[in-house]
Amino acid sequence: MTTPPSKSRMECKISVEDVDITDDEVECLRTILENSDSEPPGPMYQDTNKHLAELLMNSGNEEEANYHLSESLGTTLRNQACSRTEIQIKKSKGDTSMLQDLIKHLEFGGGCHHGVTGLNKRLSDLPSEWTVLQLTLQWDPLSRFPPRNRDVNRGLGTFFTRFSCGDISHEMNDLGEGGKPITIFLPTLDDNKDRLSLMAAMRSHLSKMTSSRKVQRSKIHEECSLGVEATVNDMQMWIGGWHCLFFGRLANEKLQTVIKNNVDSIISSYEIDLSSEVKQDTTSKSQRLKQTKQIINLSEKTLRILYLLASSPAVTPKELLVVISTLLDDQRFAVYLSKKICEITSTHSAALHAAKRHPVVLLIDEEMDILPFEVMSPLQEQPFTRMPSIHFLHAYYLLHKNTVIRNGVDTDKCFYIINPSKDLPQLEKVFTSISSISCVQKWKGVVNKIPTPEEVLKGLQANDMFLYCGHGGGNQFIPRDSIERTDIKSVVFLFGCSSSSLECLGGRVEMSSLFYSYLIGGSPCVVGMLWQVLDSDVNAMTQELVKIWCSSEKSSVKEAGDLQALETEFGNMKINASKAGRQNTGNLSEAVSLARRKAVRFLNQAALVVRGLPVFSLSKS
Repeated sequence: MTTPPSKSRMECKISVEDVDITDDEVECLRTILENSDSEPPGPMYQDTNKHLAELLMNSGNEEEANYHLSESLGTTLRNQACSRTEIQIKKSKGDTSMLQDLIKHLEFGGGCHHGVTGLNKRLSDLPSEWTVLQLTLQWDPLSRFPPRNRDVNRGLGTFFTRFSCGDISHEMNDLGEGGKPITIFLPTLDDNKDRLSLMAAMRSHLSKMTSSRKVQRSKIHEECSLGVEATVNDMQMWIGGWHCLFFGRLANEKLQTVIKNNVDSIISSYEIDLSSEVKQDTTSKSQRLKQTKQIINLSEKTLRILYLLASSPAVTPKELLVVISTLLDDQRFAVYLSKKICEITSTHSAALHAAKRHPVVLLIDEEMDILPFEVMSPLQEQPFTRMPSIHFLHAYYLLHKNTVIRNGVDTDKCFYIINPSKDLPQLEKVFTSISSISCVQKWKGVVNKIPTPEEVLKGLQANDMFLYCGHGGGNQFIPRDSIERTDIKSVVFLFGCSSSSLECLGGRVEMSSLFYSYLIGGSPCVVGMLWQVLDSDVNAMTQELVKIWCSSEKSSVKEAGDLQALETEFGNMKINASKAGRQNTGNLSEAVSLARRKAVRFLNQAALVVRGLPVFSLSKS
């Protein structure tokens, strides 16, 4: 029999040894938050919510803890967005109802979106196809007052909170999907090595890209690429089987039903086996009955994680055993379940690898934003976007749901800026290569020319797409303040170095980003780079993305797997291979995941991310 891992090393709760958790302490923190003004200081509000969430989680109040975790992200940005929107309202001579609603959904204090009830309301307003995963770094009492030291390994763990949306945000449906938020806690990576934190290791690798000599720069990029890839491997080792939380809902409901029925069947089979043993072994009757009762009463949280594990195509037997052993006290049952779920994933591996999945929105603690979760090997085909917090996801979904969310992005309408500095000649060749695409022929823009601020603003306001290919994010041609004051309609593509990175401003101030300016300006989505990149790989990814997303010329993708095993076992549930397989779609996040493959170096693949709402291109007949 396989020996389960040590429970103490895998426990997904924070140890409460030597911690005096009192009702007075919880109430004190609640009072601090309730008495905060309408524009609370970001670091204070963040730390207080994290601290309170940790205390509540340890005392078993997971529901309220999840609310305070959600409140710990995006504080300063919420203040900035509300202030900027208020200025727009004062200057506007037209209808400002949508802007007033935006403030209502982002502001602090009481109101309809306060507390657990408010969080539930936000989630229920979002499309049920979406899944939200928040990653929150553990509260650190030592970071409250001193300046941010990003290279210190503080040994902090992370909360992973999975939120369901829409009509399944509160209760699990017949497919085993949905229900209340799931939160697990993972301590920092502990492999008995003296190492930097994952974030510090990533920054250490990226800081080496400083050489200006071409040959040397190429060598350094290669070394950095290997270092980033090694850090991503460490991320995978740290997260292990919990990567199942990162997967979106299966688009094929029949396949999901098959997986759920398989899991339910193996649980029932074990219960029957126990009942048989009880009759044969009277000396263990009391113990066996107790175990049987425990199994029958598996919590909804445990069941949902089991369903997620069984629908994860790349989970290993060791990862399964580690995760399941943390969920169950009965380690004999844990070993049994691990073995049986491994058989399920193996049997349906082809179908699960080929299956299309709905998008996942990542809400990542700003300290962890530099980590490229999207390119972890089990997740490379899962469509992801990033958002600063649940408040922005909810507010901007409501802002755009009757326009870009409902209608899609018209890829015929694009303004482009190509090589404005005139020192990237290969960019012109890329643009020439895609100019034969019918929609590209309708685009307007400038090549080898610095655009005027008026051209940039008009391009953002009058088009569904805005494409920038050059150095940085293009903000050298237009102030960020002007971007924030603009009523942006476009999905923005910024194919330049660090165009989508978060910038540390020093002290204890929350980070800043060019993406934040586009978000405040109203853009539904921004595609950009997390760090410096090589132009050859960026050009290849740009070309591929335009081909995949803007034309009928699609990237080569996998066909559906062999579904014979599914159809044999569940003959009354014929599964259409064309639906179960990965299809050519207008899903921007999926198109980005395919375009990454064109980059030669892992460093450049990992840099490309999507921030904002999950959007689709307009379907053309």
